[in-house]
Parts: sequence; C-alpha cells; structure tokens
Amino acid sequence: MKFISSAEARKNFADTLNRVAYGAEHIAIKRSGNEFVYLISAQDYELFQQLVKEAEDKEDIAIAESRMNDPQQETVDFDEFFADLED
Repeated sequence: MKFISSAEARKNFADTLNRVAYGAEHIAIKRSGNEFVYLISAQDYELFQQLVKEAEDKEDIAIAESRMNDPQQETVDFDEFFADLED
C-alpha cells in the first residue's frame, strides 16, 4: 500500500485515481501525518462488501444455532406463529 499526503493527492488527483482504478493499487491518504482515507478500486470494494456480508451471515448462523440448541429457548409451532401474526 502506498501512502501519500492529502496535498499530494489533491495535486495529482487524476493520476491517483487512475493508479487505484487501473493499476490495482491501494492508497492511504494522510492528513497531518494520520491515515485519513483509503482509496481502493470499485472491484476491491465489492469484494470487501461481499466479505462483510459473509462474516455477518456466519455470525447470524452461529447465533441461530446456539438458540436452536438451547434447551431454555422458548419454541413456537408453525400454526401458533402465523396465528400470532394475524392478530
């Protein structure tokens, strides 16, 4: 990953965007010496979103499985569940 200052990013904006979009670079832009933003390609962002969703799905599945295996968990049968929805 390349690190550049916000001034350099501003000065070379088009070149910086092209390096990310077409050169598959990741660039961290710093302001006052601190990492301020990260530039990644649209393709990498889509992959990131997919990975986040998969991680959230795994967490949801783990929670559901723990509740299903918990003998203290209250259960409701199918007909009762839908009858409650209609009320």
